[in-house]
Amino acid sequence: MQKLPTHNPSLSFIKENWSGNILNEKQQYINLDGPAEKSFAELLKWQTEKNPLKPAKKKQQTTVDVVTNHHITSNREDGVVWLGHASFLFTLSGKHFITDPVLYNVGPVKRFTPLPCDVDALKQIDFILLSHNHRDHCDQKSMQQLCALNPSAIILTGLNITSLLRSWKITNPIIEAGWYQHYNIETDVAITHLPAKHWNRRGLADINNMLWGSFMIEGSKQKIYFGADSGLGIHFAEIAQLFPGIDIAILGIGAYKPEWFMASAHTSPADALVAFAQLKAKQFIPMHHGTFDLSDEPIFYPKQELLLLQEKSGITAVEHLSIGNKMEF
Repeated sequence: MQKLPTHNPSLSFIKENWSGNILNEKQQYINLDGPAEKSFAELLKWQTEKNPLKPAKKKQQTTVDVVTNHHITSNREDGVVWLGHASFLFTLSGKHFITDPVLYNVGPVKRFTPLPCDVDALKQIDFILLSHNHRDHCDQKSMQQLCALNPSAIILTGLNITSLLRSWKITNPIIEAGWYQHYNIETDVAITHLPAKHWNRRGLADINNMLWGSFMIEGSKQKIYFGADSGLGIHFAEIAQLFPGIDIAILGIGAYKPEWFMASAHTSPADALVAFAQLKAKQFIPMHHGTFDLSDEPIFYPKQELLLLQEKSGITAVEHLSIGNKMEF
């Protein structure tokens, strides 16, 4: 059995006394505080149990607005555009960064929101941030087309994911990092790979042999945390200590029911508010909702639930973005 890399030896660590990701006895990557993946028996239980929210899914509609934006990369002013689900276009210091680009349906799972532009409009991308290998974050067709449009864009991702991308005939430069490693990129924007509480799998026999993670994106004006997929974990409070003064936390609120199955890997609206507080961020942008129906709750539930929790708690520092509309910094 080939031992997985625990870090990129050419990159520096930002955490003291950390020498690389820990592997379990099966030589797999693990979380800081317990597993997030579920067993086949648990998956079968979820798939066969009754979903009390199923009637609410009939004729369900997304509550996310979409604004057409065909000139999406022509504006180099600092800001962020939501493309749907976990896909964002950040512009910082004149550079374009795109996260987890999923531009089409994900296999049989159809989009409830269209992309706000033609795919061909996504040119002039400088960096592609890929958080993990799940299909709703790492889509073969989307990656192939985006990389064909942007052959010099640098892909920033986790350990051992290069082999998957190269199997798709993607030739773009790739930099892998372990947790708490700072990417060496020639730009005024600093990007650090950080933990998430999640897991990875593409096939039947490759569970957790590619590293998942989150990203800190630091421009001259904004410090942005892209939380990727994650359940609640000890990493949020630690990240607040490592990066005080986070301006924006982008956290998932969807694919959370049933919570006995989903909570270890995805934050619910309530859990996302806890994570937001632990990060001590100034503003919260919710994601991972409204585009794909991936779990038991209806597509409109996460945003509806978050708005109710905000009203109940008096929380106003949440920015509900419309897809395609640029929020400038």
